[in-house]
Amino acid sequence: MGLTKEKPGRSRWQIGPRWAELCVVSVVTIATGFFTGRVSENRDQADGPQPAETVTVRATETVTAAPEPTASSGTPGSTSATESPGPEDSSSERPARVYLADLDAVESRGSYDRDPVVMLGDSYPRSIKLGCDTSGDDSVTYSTSGYRRLEATLGLPTDVDNAIGSVAELKVLGASGEQIGKAVEFRSSDTADLSVDISGQDQIMIVCALLKSGDPDRVSTRGGLGDAVLTS
Repeated sequence: MGLTKEKPGRSRWQIGPRWAELCVVSVVTIATGFFTGRVSENRDQADGPQPAETVTVRATETVTAAPEPTASSGTPGSTSATESPGPEDSSSERPARVYLADLDAVESRGSYDRDPVVMLGDSYPRSIKLGCDTSGDDSVTYSTSGYRRLEATLGLPTDVDNAIGSVAELKVLGASGEQIGKAVEFRSSDTADLSVDISGQDQIMIVCALLKSGDPDRVSTRGGLGDAVLTS
């Protein structure tokens, strides 16, 4: 009986024997599974929660200096850091030289004006006129604190009534009424210089009296204090 020997079967991919094909498939399968697992593992790690970033914060301490206590002015025995200045000396604010015509009188009695005067042809633009009568009641008072001397040219202005032939007298009194210096006489035919030391006097009163009337029917006239000035 005749036998026919069969040839081994060949692979369907025509790459070799069947067993070789199975080996190749096994290797490919294992390699595919290995790389697929690595990719999945890496993807899981990328998609998973990331560790939180740790931030270190350093606290900065702020120190505020406490204000030093100040003593209250109402607390007995306390002292103030800044002492209040004492009252200013009003005399330091006064000019060293001032005309009476530029000052306001503290008080006046009788006839009193701040006017320029002309006496024996000379003009005195910053002067005062003061009534002079036989009773000696006409006067003017000034504040003179800080000043040491009163100076003026005395006479009977040419434009006043009862000037011709009259003789008048002017004197200066302190705040308590005492006479300061000597009384000064003047007349229409002459002028006289007045210079009185008024040191330490807060106020002075200037009084004019008519000693002799040029008109027997008149009891008053007006005297002029030409450019009367206070100096310190």
